[in-house]
Amino acid sequence: MSNFVVYLKLKPFIVQWLTFHYGTPVRFPDQSAENACIRRFLTRQPTSMPAVCQPGEIAICIPDSKQKPVVTYNHLGSHARAAVADCIEDTFRLQLWHDLNGFETLHCPLLKAVRAWCQNNGISIDYEDTVKMRFQRMRNAYLKSGIDLRRSSRDHSK
Repeated sequence: MSNFVVYLKLKPFIVQWLTFHYGTPVRFPDQSAENACIRRFLTRQPTSMPAVCQPGEIAICIPDSKQKPVVTYNHLGSHARAAVADCIEDTFRLQLWHDLNGFETLHCPLLKAVRAWCQNNGISIDYEDTVKMRFQRMRNAYLKSGIDLRRSSRDHSK
């Protein structure tokens, strides 16, 4: 992993989740989807546009690549940064769904489950309502289409 970084504007709770799991600056695992997305959209740094961290942005390490040496290719345009941010949000949503889906079988209130999930993932309790609403919107979108992904029985394989 190189010492070159790109700066992304993300929601504060996503930033907390990222830094908890990947450190500061954020270093994704070598074979991650996020690194693949970053590598795909890297371009040469425009001479008129040095990379500067704006308020509210987080530094993300650019992965090394034989095809695109980081010394030369170390810039993400605005649309590329948006694509990487979407990829990060997708990973966040996947973990949120995986970890919280099925809590109903424990007869645990959703807010308490979300609060515990936030605490276990380095997210401030100030964002518990935001995270709860995200989870509910995902669940309701499936239910609206007639797909109930909630677990109806316990998993005895564990």
